[in-house]
Amino acid sequence: MNKWAKWIGIIFFLIAVGFFILQIGSLIVQSHYQAEYIDNRLFYVFNIIMIISLGISLLSLLSLKKMGNVILVTIAFLAIVVNSYLLYQTNQNIKNIISISPDTKQIFSLKKNTNTGEATYYRSYYRILGRPKEALKAPIDTEGDVKWLTDDIAVFTYMDKQENLHQFVGTYGDRKDGLSYYYVGAQMHGQWEGENTAISVNQEGITINRKDYLQLFAWDQIQQYGTLAIVLEYNNEAKWTIALGEDFFFDENTTAPPTGEIILYEASLVNTKAVSLQYKVEASAF
Repeated sequence: MNKWAKWIGIIFFLIAVGFFILQIGSLIVQSHYQAEYIDNRLFYVFNIIMIISLGISLLSLLSLKKMGNVILVTIAFLAIVVNSYLLYQTNQNIKNIISISPDTKQIFSLKKNTNTGEATYYRSYYRILGRPKEALKAPIDTEGDVKWLTDDIAVFTYMDKQENLHQFVGTYGDRKDGLSYYYVGAQMHGQWEGENTAISVNQEGITINRKDYLQLFAWDQIQQYGTLAIVLEYNNEAKWTIALGEDFFFDENTTAPPTGEIILYEASLVNTKAVSLQYKVEASAF
C-alpha cells in the first residue's frame, strides 16, 4: 500500500471517528440538558462529512477489488442522498435564522416553525449548541434583517400577520460586573444628542426627537432585554430600540453622569442606520 494513501486513510478515519463522537455526544447532551445544535441542519451536514471521510478512509486503507470499490462508493452515495433529503426536509418544517456577531464570538439564533410562524430564541453554548431561552411574543409573518448594534447586541425586526412590527433583542454581555440586574432606562437618565436626534430620559419616560418625529414613551411602553437594550412600543408595535454602547459606563454610587454612548435603532423591515448619541445635560422637557 502506498505510504501516502495509508496516511490519508488514517487521517480521514480519525475525522470520521471525531464526527461520530460529536454526533453521539450531541444526542446525549440533548436528552440530559435540553441542548441541541444551534442550527438543525448541522446534524445532517456532520453526517455527510462523516460518511465522506469514512468512505475516503476505507478506499485508502482497504485493498478492495474494483467491484468492492463500486459497492462502497454506491453505499456512501446513497447515505449522502438520504441525509441530503433529510436536511432539505427539516428545513421545510423549521427555518433557522442565524447571524454571527462582527467579532465572530456570538451567535444569534432563532428557530421558526414554518407552519405557524412561531419562533423560539436559542442561547448559544460552545458555538454549535444552544438551549431554548425565550419565545417571541408574536408569530413571524415577514422577516427583516438581524442588525448587530454592538458585538454583543443583536436586533431582529419582523412583522406579524396583523402587520405590526416587532423587535426582539439578543444580548450577550454586560456593562457592569455582571453580578446584579439593573434597569437600562435608569442608567440612561439625562439628555442625549446625536446626528439630527435627541433623546430625553426622565421620570415620565423616554422622549425621542428625530427630524420631524417627536414622541414620549411612558415606562409601561418600554420592554427591557437583558441589561443592554430596551424596545420602545406604541399600540402593540415596536418603534425603536435603544442599546448601551460598548463604552457606556454609569456609576450609581456617585452623582457623575454616564459616559460613553447609547445607540438608537428604528424599527423597520428596511435595514436603517443606527444613530449614536452622547450624554449632554440633565433631562428636561422638549
